[in-house]
Amino acid sequence: MNRRSGVAVGILLLAWLAIYAPILLAGKMLPARDVAATQVPWRAVWADQVRARVPPLWDPYSNGGRPLLANPNAMAAYPGTALFLLASPETAAAWHLALHHLLLLLGCYRLARRGGAPEGPAAVGAAAAATSGLAWSALTFLNFQASLTWAVWAAGSALPAPTDRAAAVRRGLAGGALLGLAFLGGEPVTAAIGALVWAVLAAARWRRLAVLGLPAAALAAAGIAAPVLLPLLATYPDTARAHLGLAPGALSADALAPRRYLELLCPTLLGPPLADARGGFWAAPSFPWQRYDPLIFLGASALVALPFARGGGRGLRAWWAIAGGGIAAALLLGLAPVSAAAEQVGLLGAARYTIKLMVLPVIALAPLVAAGWERLQQRWREAGRRWVLGLCAALVLALPLALAANRLLRPLLAAAYPASAATLAGVPAATLRRDALRDWLALALLPGAAAVAGPGAEIATATVLAGNWLGGRDVLLADGADVWRTPPALVAVLPPHATVASFAAEGTPAAWPDAAGLRPFWAARAALVPEYGTRWGIAYVLSRGPDGLEPYRAELLAAEAAHLALAERAALAQSLGAQAVIAGKPVGGWPAQHVDGVWSSLAPHPAPRAYLARRELPAEGPVAAARLLAAPGFRPGEDAVVDGGGGAQELAGGALTEVPSPPHHRRFETSAEGPGLLVVQQSYLHCWRAAVDGRPARVEPVNGAALGVRVPAGRHVVELFLDPTPYRLGALGPLAVLLAAALTWRAGASRGRAAPTRGAARTTPASPPAPPR
Repeated sequence: MNRRSGVAVGILLLAWLAIYAPILLAGKMLPARDVAATQVPWRAVWADQVRARVPPLWDPYSNGGRPLLANPNAMAAYPGTALFLLASPETAAAWHLALHHLLLLLGCYRLARRGGAPEGPAAVGAAAAATSGLAWSALTFLNFQASLTWAVWAAGSALPAPTDRAAAVRRGLAGGALLGLAFLGGEPVTAAIGALVWAVLAAARWRRLAVLGLPAAALAAAGIAAPVLLPLLATYPDTARAHLGLAPGALSADALAPRRYLELLCPTLLGPPLADARGGFWAAPSFPWQRYDPLIFLGASALVALPFARGGGRGLRAWWAIAGGGIAAALLLGLAPVSAAAEQVGLLGAARYTIKLMVLPVIALAPLVAAGWERLQQRWREAGRRWVLGLCAALVLALPLALAANRLLRPLLAAAYPASAATLAGVPAATLRRDALRDWLALALLPGAAAVAGPGAEIATATVLAGNWLGGRDVLLADGADVWRTPPALVAVLPPHATVASFAAEGTPAAWPDAAGLRPFWAARAALVPEYGTRWGIAYVLSRGPDGLEPYRAELLAAEAAHLALAERAALAQSLGAQAVIAGKPVGGWPAQHVDGVWSSLAPHPAPRAYLARRELPAEGPVAAARLLAAPGFRPGEDAVVDGGGGAQELAGGALTEVPSPPHHRRFETSAEGPGLLVVQQSYLHCWRAAVDGRPARVEPVNGAALGVRVPAGRHVVELFLDPTPYRLGALGPLAVLLAAALTWRAGASRGRAAPTRGAARTTPASPPAPPR
């Protein structure tokens, strides 16, 4: 590495420090969207169980109870989640995001280098990809960021092509292990996209050796992912996504549709990326669904360098195919007829958000920009300077649009976004001008610097980083970690470790953060929605799941509850064990307190979390069960709704004591006067098993979505536990991969020491005899 190239790499590291050191040293976190809403609470539940030396298999608090290890989004088997054992969940989340962004920068640099780029251009490519809009969007998802990071590292493991069979198998195992790590990182679709990239590179570059590398990679990926993959396969049939499917249009909801074209170059012109219409995102009517990736810009490097990377030099054809395929698929699936057909096809039917396909061009961006910048340097006098000066001239001609945004730009935007024209009219002229100028500057920095100082890698790296930071900084909304560690005021008026049902959309906390972009998340947190309260041991019923992997029966109950009047919803929640109902108004006849703009009403007769029923009432399915649970004649803690028809049946009832036990293996001592029904208010899944005095017993759904076990008269010990088989088999997967890697390495080392079967042995050349004296 020469001195000037070393400077370019150093700039990457200094930029990371400049971005994250102020956040980390000041004790702040990045609480936007899923990070604080579900991911920090889920990691808090995970950390509590691990510290208690309990296998983190089941989350007893979220969605009436849901799988923990079997949910990829919870990242319960991901090694990086160990950070949450070292600090508070809020602090750990900040470090998790920062360190993975550093790994992403280094992974993009390594990918460009292994693709053949020199150090300087590789640094430019790394800056372009790792600070593109997608990389900033990943800061709102712990799981997406982790999976994206390891997908990039996996792609780098496919390059350069191996030279022999043993090397192909070893590289296949290494690439597959990284892809398995991407799956454990929590975003299966991103891991699958990374696998596609690896397979394309291996097929294109390895030639015949790909026949060995591809199976090795597939087996290694499955083995590393097995601790989560096998339990997920066991529970998936009972999830909302598998049983209920996706809402129509979910696949194309956030596609690369024409309304998003402008965002590829202008990240802030439509308004703050994390905001809605109330927060200043004026194009909201054009986006009926929340954008999964709020930023998708590629940056100025795409305009400057990619034209010089066209063609097939350095084996770039595969990268162009990867990038073009991702963009083309995102464009096509943005068309309603195409996406409607795709939703019926295989795995696509279980996917959401077509914009995830932009991972393909972003991974390809690092090697393509690196190759383009190297060629730009080589052709600087011949064509490079002319191209850069042409871009500068175009940007100068576009500057009046930004300076006179109110008179020139606003009419153009209104014509391009007719559904949003009325909202656009309310955007102040100063705001529109500021956003337009910032986007213009983000695009102008790189070509302007190159025109003045030439195509040096260190200047290019710095200006790419600066321009992309201007485009992405609105996602870097930091807030004090100590503030988010402190429970909202609503927690103080609830019973300790309460079970609640929250029907409020948002609250109005007394103290708002300085960053206006964080206010929606504060408002949701004040009302303890979606499930912020699990961070402090609060359990939820009748809450809608965020990812489609929640138990479908609980999801059906929550969906049906949304159609009921507040009094009926409250009665339903009480029957499911809720001790309090949070809503925009008090529940009639219940003690209530007004806190931070919402009402907390205490249930007068909440059902216990486990009880022996005295009467069973039949109902056909969860929807009918919801109506019955909400009926005035239902007796919480005494009645139980069972699947089926017929009339009510009296039961003996009795007493029970729960023996302290982990959430995934619960034990009860029951004393029933006659044959009875044990009701445990946790979500029913087919993978639950039961034993009465050590003998297997049937588990049945009760109360629409809870667990029920028939118990005979007398004293008995009842156990409810998750089927351990998929967890035990899954734990063997990584061990098998490690064993295969060790054997492969040893075999390769042995062959290296021995002479090849076909060819001359490697021996020390003999010395000629000494001449006679």
